[in-house]
Amino acid sequence: MRLSELEQTSGVPAATIKYYLREGLLHPGRAVSARLAEYDESHVRRLRLLRVLREVGDVPVSRLQLLVRAVEDERPVQALLGVTADALAPAPPPDDGDRGPSRELAVRVLAGLGWVLRPDTPDLENLAATLESYERLNGRPLAPEVITEYGEVADRLARHEIAALDPTAGRAELLTQMVVGQVLFGHLLTVLRRLAEEHHSGERFGRPEEQTP
Repeated sequence: MRLSELEQTSGVPAATIKYYLREGLLHPGRAVSARLAEYDESHVRRLRLLRVLREVGDVPVSRLQLLVRAVEDERPVQALLGVTADALAPAPPPDDGDRGPSRELAVRVLAGLGWVLRPDTPDLENLAATLESYERLNGRPLAPEVITEYGEVADRLARHEIAALDPTAGRAELLTQMVVGQVLFGHLLTVLRRLAEEHHSGERFGRPEEQTP
């Protein structure tokens, strides 16, 4: 297919496609002349993946490049998952020097869950920053058993998602599966949680149509 057809099929504007090609985020098409190239379904799949990463995951271009390079090298699957997680994780907020106790609490709870993690994983610092924010807001640290309860829920979900990955798929397809799990299903979980809380708050406190002004 030509560029105009690729634009129509993928839903990504031609100007963005050309930008991705210049930045190396999209592999070149097959040249048919000095100014024309043909594209195929692999380009459509890559563009749809990039669109999800940008629109839903809000992943900056610099991190998209990390993901593309990880697909194209020969890293083990676990390393590919680590690169994916790092690219999708938000940058931890700066530490003003008071995060030590929250970081120690995070490490202690994660060890209790039995999780073996990379020492430089950015989400360890993100967890510590979240616990620090809770303590500042409430004047006391979050109880370890509460963190553990949330961790156990996350553990069951993550176990299910990792088990669903197809290790025989190509690296690009495996990356797509990882992104779907972390970005789209993560967004799905957030939306469903809000809907569930709306339902249960109505169950507990009554719904507006049931309340007398």
